[in-house]
Amino acid sequence: MRLSSDQEIAGHPVLRVRALLRRFNQDFWTIKTVASVLRIPGGPARRLVYALRRLGYVEAVPDQRPGTWRNTISGNALANATAAAPISRPDADRVLREFLMRVGVVNSDPSALYRVGMVVVFGSYLKPQQLIGDIDLAIRLDGRPECAECWSEALLARAEVAANQGRHFRSFLDRLAWAETEVKRYLRGGVRGLSLHDWTKEAAWLQHASHKVLLADDSCAAVKSATQGQRGSRRGFRQDDSDVSPTA
Repeated sequence: MRLSSDQEIAGHPVLRVRALLRRFNQDFWTIKTVASVLRIPGGPARRLVYALRRLGYVEAVPDQRPGTWRNTISGNALANATAAAPISRPDADRVLREFLMRVGVVNSDPSALYRVGMVVVFGSYLKPQQLIGDIDLAIRLDGRPECAECWSEALLARAEVAANQGRHFRSFLDRLAWAETEVKRYLRGGVRGLSLHDWTKEAAWLQHASHKVLLADDSCAAVKSATQGQRGSRRGFRQDDSDVSPTA
């Protein structure tokens, strides 16, 4: 999905709405939450939510208290949409190759608590065109089995390392989520137009859409071998690496 900075939804700049949905991600939320995040009164917040529902970006959550909402698949696509200019087919191919190299770095780094078990490409990249919009990738992150017996402790230890390096966590849940966030930021590599989606959330929809599996559990070794011989591929990933300048 590609956005234009002059677009609006219910009178709100689309980039602001994108930031709102990106913040909610897979969480449940309420109209009161929207009003608080956007710092607007309840009335305009309600109109925005109802507009998003009509457009198919949000939905009421079954079996939850009335007034509980969540992003739909389309809503998460909007959250990951970019306003950047399209890139050429050769540049898109390069971005994808470099992404798979970063996958190999993560999967070969024993300090990473997650490994990438699935990579699926879908969307405009699969269409026969020379200008590509977002490169949409659905990924699945698997916790390393050797950490299963002390998983919570491992997550908190990883967050503690980041905290000692100056990272601020707003809540205990942010600390628990840090190991996953860290891997995803590294995988993005600071590349504009590279949209990562959660395979476990999108799998049902993707089964009926055009897609291509680039990596599954039994092919991780092949991706790992693609990084061998690359300078620095064995140094492991760091949070600093997620802040590089966009390459596309």
